[in-house]
Amino acid sequence: SCRIAKSVVEGPSRNLLESVAQSIVNTTLLKFPQISAVRVKVGKPHVAVQGVVDYLGVEILRHRKA
Repeated sequence: SCRIAKSVVEGPSRNLLESVAQSIVNTTLLKFPQISAVRVKVGKPHVAVQGVVDYLGVEILRHRKA
């Protein structure tokens, strides 16, 4: 849900995009027990890295344990 992503991004600061994505996944699986899998993609524009990049990002896929 967009509300979950919004609350995570606007919540406490995290150092890694992976932490943001994992928090969104965990909250989604906790709040919606009918969901069996979640894929989350998080991107961060305007990063301070060498080279030409539009953004850095991470994508994770998690399945609920049976």
